[in-house]
Amino acid sequence: MESTVVDMAANDAAYDALAPDLQSLVIDQTEHQGQVALTCKAEHQRQLLEHFRNEQGYDYLVDVTAMDHLGMDRPERFEVVYVLRRIGASGHQFRLHVWLSEDQAELPSVFDLWDSARWGERETHDMFGIVFQGNPDLRRLLMPEDYPAFPLLKDYPLKGAGERRQFTRVVPRGDQMVEEEPEDYPTSIGRGMHTPEYEEEVRRDSKPR
Repeated sequence: MESTVVDMAANDAAYDALAPDLQSLVIDQTEHQGQVALTCKAEHQRQLLEHFRNEQGYDYLVDVTAMDHLGMDRPERFEVVYVLRRIGASGHQFRLHVWLSEDQAELPSVFDLWDSARWGERETHDMFGIVFQGNPDLRRLLMPEDYPAFPLLKDYPLKGAGERRQFTRVVPRGDQMVEEEPEDYPTSIGRGMHTPEYEEEVRRDSKPR
């Protein structure tokens, strides 16, 4: 689905409340399904987020995530997304998108503004390798500590790079789960786009034993 570019004169509530010098840091606005996204460069991320938290009262960080635009005609490879909401009568929500270069994939942490950022930043680091400077705990969250790659990077192979061979395979046997030697996992490449090997594995493993 395509987003609609919003005329900067038809502003979002969060943008409206910015002083002119801060408005100048917003380089784009888009609208998708009724929610506005403001976009800025990496060097302005912290300044804008501090304002939204301390001056505009966006007291709930819903999520922190990222997108990898490798090979696409975009300003930078990475786009870090902050979903902000104001708890209360208005319940207003919007997103701040931050362009981040591949050569310097680092941003200041905002855990001191929203404690929930500890987890969103940690997951984003785990999946994309983006570093959030100042986060007190950037240990891997979903992957093992010794995992040698970042699985959501577009240049990470769909079948992995052989790391799965180090993990035992847990499968159902009757009413128990048992460990088996690892095998080469078939690749799923999205809903409705599974490889024949993946579909065969699903058929095999879904049969009663």
